[in-house]
Amino acid sequence: MTRDRLRLALPQSGELETIREHFQACGFAIPDLSMPGLHHLGDPLNCGYSFEIFRLAPADVGTYVEHAISHLGVMSTDLLKETQSEVWRPYTFPFGQYPMVLAAPRGESFASLSTRPQVRIATPYPMLAQEVFAPRGMPVEVVNVSDSYTACLLGLADAFVDRLIDPTPMYEHDFRVLEVLGHSRLKLVVNRALGSRRRIAIQALVGALEACQPEAPEPVEIPFEVDDEFQPGPYLEWDEENGESPVDVTDRKSV
Repeated sequence: MTRDRLRLALPQSGELETIREHFQACGFAIPDLSMPGLHHLGDPLNCGYSFEIFRLAPADVGTYVEHAISHLGVMSTDLLKETQSEVWRPYTFPFGQYPMVLAAPRGESFASLSTRPQVRIATPYPMLAQEVFAPRGMPVEVVNVSDSYTACLLGLADAFVDRLIDPTPMYEHDFRVLEVLGHSRLKLVVNRALGSRRRIAIQALVGALEACQPEAPEPVEIPFEVDDEFQPGPYLEWDEENGESPVDVTDRKSV
């Protein structure tokens, strides 16, 4: 990478178009990102650095940024925790916030799951699932899959831990949320070893993102199982800036 450039990695995810619109509002003439490779944008912030933008699989952004293949990127906190990427997080986007949930077919409850000799949990977040269940004393087998809904529908798992983006599939397939484990947020992530000149340019970018920040969307509707009287365990906050283990938050309301 040349000295006068900043390389930005964007996730190939459902939020990509919204991210693109946010950067465009800041003066970035972002082209069609369906084409692979680097896209050169010039210096939209007049900060002395030109930008190169490219897209990546969402889970890979933190690795590229941590190893300085990309200077900065956009990544969700659930994947940051799962990959344990060591990055600086100077900005939180107002969109891309989703609840992390434990869900099961309707009629199941914590009480019914806890009576089984072993509970099989499907999830694309095995580290998160292990941390959730480790202190609860339930015999759990975590199955690492990308499609947790299908795993439960076909009998591979009894319940799943996943990010709830759209409640419609849960209603269609008769699933219900047993517990909200925390919330995932979308972050601007930056390599920690950048020099002072590049950090000044990134501070200018953060200022532009804040000045052009769109309104936050409505929270995602959570389809709870209203008949489940089980009082869930401690709420876990998955938005840890320093990458440490989640902390208990005591002022939540029970589900």
